Amino acid sequence: MGLQLDLPTVLLLYKTALVAGALSIFHVSRHSCRPRGFRPLAAAYLLLAIGAELAGQGEYQMLPLWLWTHTSLLLGTLGYALFWAGVRALSGRRRIPLPVLAAVPGGWLALGISTQFPLDNLLRAGAFHLTAAVALLASAHEVWRDRHTEPLPSRGLLAGLLLASAGIFALQLFLIATQATSPLGFARAFYALMFCHFGVALVVSSLSNERAEVRLQKVAQTDTLTGIGNRRWAMSMLPAQLPVGSAIAQLDLDHFKHINDHFGHAAGDRVLQAAAEALGNQLRGSDLLARWGGEEFLVYLPDAPTEHATAVAQRLCSAVAQIELSERGERIPVTVSIGLACVTRSGGPWADWLGAADQALYDAKRAGRNRVVVAPERRA
Repeated sequence: MGLQLDLPTVLLLYKTALVAGALSIFHVSRHSCRPRGFRPLAAAYLLLAIGAELAGQGEYQMLPLWLWTHTSLLLGTLGYALFWAGVRALSGRRRIPLPVLAAVPGGWLALGISTQFPLDNLLRAGAFHLTAAVALLASAHEVWRDRHTEPLPSRGLLAGLLLASAGIFALQLFLIATQATSPLGFARAFYALMFCHFGVALVVSSLSNERAEVRLQKVAQTDTLTGIGNRRWAMSMLPAQLPVGSAIAQLDLDHFKHINDHFGHAAGDRVLQAAAEALGNQLRGSDLLARWGGEEFLVYLPDAPTEHATAVAQRLCSAVAQIELSERGERIPVTVSIGLACVTRSGGPWADWLGAADQALYDAKRAGRNRVVVAPERRA
């Protein structure tokens, strides 16, 4: 025996799923590291649920026709406008001003009062479906456009669910326009939307969890003072075997203990921050820069033959020497010594090459500091 779908029953299930989704999103908002957008989304779900309840009561003729038709259209269109605003805020973009947000549902309300078109089921449904399709399509775009800046696993699924929901509304809108729809068609559409919308709520919760995990991982692998990667991050990013044609460098700020003793630790912190910025400005996006510990930094150049790596190291040395900092009117001298190991043959873990760079750094210190020393080529 097949599943029998009637519109009032489906609306009951639909609004139940919306309420459950609203409660889920609201709960997540209380524990999210980025709560923007969650509460507007929860409010949108509740407005849609109330609109569905009014429509359900209207189907049973328990409310005056003018009341439930006008109000359900207002709540439905406002709900989807708020839905789009919530997804936009969830993505970190600017909030939509309330007058702009209310323009579409307000426009439908004004048109409805003046023409009484919501009393016609198909016209009312057409206005609701048009608003929903556009809002959901815009929401899918908001989610998908951030796939590179925030590549989280849930993002594609969320965009897909939003796009599927927009497609269902668009299909129904086409059927309405061609007068090919039926109560059974509406029931099937809302039955499918029930799963899509509840799925959106679940995936939004998953997105929040993924953001929290990324944030914790970033905190654990980022040096809080300079904002660059720390030793743990660098060790996780370095390949086990450094490829031929790459280079690794150990950097140490010169006379850093004297800077702390003479100018104070606050000045020393400023020196570390300025050095990290100066070094980062000289490197490519594919290069690796990390604070190795104390006043030491590590640089890994994944595609840098000996001549190129040496030139980069010289630029790093010059960039640090050009740092202009002062404390109590006295200039703080900032220079760096660099030991560079260029990978000219395969074999040996990265720690061996880093050891060679560390020895070259020691040689640079002995030679007078503020210079680059390239480690001798290792023999097989």
